[in-house]
Amino acid sequence: MSLRDFQKLSSTSEFDYMRFKLVDILTFSYIGILSLLIILFRSRLEGWYLYIIFHCLFIFFIFFLIWLDRRYQNKIISLLHYGYPLLSFPLMYEELGQFIHLIFPYWFDFAIHRLELSILCVYPTIWLQKLVTPWTTEFFKLAYFSYYLVVPIAVLALYLRGDMRIFEELVTTLAFIFYICYIGFILMPVEGPRYALAPLYTVKLKGYIITSFQDFLTEIGALHGGCMPSSHVAVAFVSLIIVRRYVKLVYYFLLPAVLCLFVSTIYTRDHYFSDVIAGLLVGWLGLSLVPRMMKIWDGS
Repeated sequence: MSLRDFQKLSSTSEFDYMRFKLVDILTFSYIGILSLLIILFRSRLEGWYLYIIFHCLFIFFIFFLIWLDRRYQNKIISLLHYGYPLLSFPLMYEELGQFIHLIFPYWFDFAIHRLELSILCVYPTIWLQKLVTPWTTEFFKLAYFSYYLVVPIAVLALYLRGDMRIFEELVTTLAFIFYICYIGFILMPVEGPRYALAPLYTVKLKGYIITSFQDFLTEIGALHGGCMPSSHVAVAFVSLIIVRRYVKLVYYFLLPAVLCLFVSTIYTRDHYFSDVIAGLLVGWLGLSLVPRMMKIWDGS
């Protein structure tokens, strides 16, 4: 069944109180794939059924939200329907910590090492040690932290523009790339250079206040194994390009931060160069496909 066929089905009387958006279908697909993997590899996951129950409850919540949106046509409810993925991404990310080794009980860093050495003849994070000073570390830790600001700024800028279609495009594209990245973390567990190359570093990343704060955030919130592809890079790239299409002033404001963020992911040893390239490719894929998918879904 094609996207257009399903969209026509959702418009029939059986779905009279449903108004599915493409982001709903993407979310259902992600939860379905993840739940299927959990069931197939349940012997490796203690309490696996609890995750299935949680996923079913989340799907029920989405259906209920869609029904409310259709039934009451309320601006606040509609905004929740448009934007609920933004609230669910962190929860999904946190949940992934239990699934990183669901399929493969080992890390694929060795494959990244071979690839990068064969092409670059050096580990980029090792090579960047020659640039390490407290102030460069402080700068790139700040650049890495900017990730937590780029998406909210982009979301707010597009929402304030007043065109919910544009806002929906951003949220749907973010959902598309987040879900690809999340599945990628499971299909190719990579712990990253911070862990895998730790014995090779001769210079510690010491900075000041921002460095300490970002290290604290990494310690309590980073997903061990969530590297390939880099969701930081993919999300920041998509946010930047979509803002460029519609709010140029915000684009010029975010551009330096996003470019520095790309470099910081390697400098801070959180990602391989390959992760960054993969993140850019995932972002490009989302930017290329989602607008077309939305046109098909809307029947235009």
